[in-house]
Amino acid sequence: MRLLLCSLLLGLAVPAARAQSAISATAPTNADVLNRELAKGKGQLGDIPVSGSSFLLPYWTRGTVKMTAGTVPQPWLKYDLHGDRLLWRRPNGDSLELNTSAITEFSLGDSLRGTRCLYRRYLDAHIRELPLRTAFFEVRYDAGRSALLRKRSRTLFHANNGPSLAGRSSDHWVETSVFYLKNTENTIEPIRLSPKAVLAVLGKAKAPALQAYITREKLDLSAETDIVKLLKYYDTL
Repeated sequence: MRLLLCSLLLGLAVPAARAQSAISATAPTNADVLNRELAKGKGQLGDIPVSGSSFLLPYWTRGTVKMTAGTVPQPWLKYDLHGDRLLWRRPNGDSLELNTSAITEFSLGDSLRGTRCLYRRYLDAHIRELPLRTAFFEVRYDAGRSALLRKRSRTLFHANNGPSLAGRSSDHWVETSVFYLKNTENTIEPIRLSPKAVLAVLGKAKAPALQAYITREKLDLSAETDIVKLLKYYDTL
């Protein structure tokens, strides 16, 4: 079964023309390759070093990939937050970009920090923004009814982009983050981490009970941990 699933994973890879450079002790990483490609055609900017990475984690890490045919355990993965690409390092050392349209969720484990990130698609949810209807969200909490989700992206800023970057000697990757709530009506909406924004998505009908719980428990809805506490209570109503 594991051999079959791994074969399916290979079948999900983008054609070989999009394969990444082979990985070895001295070979360039995927981040290096991507950074060099982004620097092409920019004249002198091509000589400016790039700080940071477009990848969630700059190194290969073990994870899982869940498909309709089953789960492929423990592949070596990288996730590109800029291009929304999932890369898989094959046993022979090179890497391929996976076709994420056939993937329902995947996880990446960071053994150095002892953390794990779970990414999931919500194809049946009601989402206003068309590009997000097939996107992967980082799951911060999901008990099956409500969910706290996050969408992170990274953008490359160049050293000569303007006065605010004056004095910088390198291009650098900047991360932005947007939080989303899924309510019990299976609707996903972007939110600010504030009581007003959270209660608006969770609905007027349950707002009095939720507000009473916020007051009683002294919740700070600018903190993820307290929003999760509120959602756990919301799921019981």
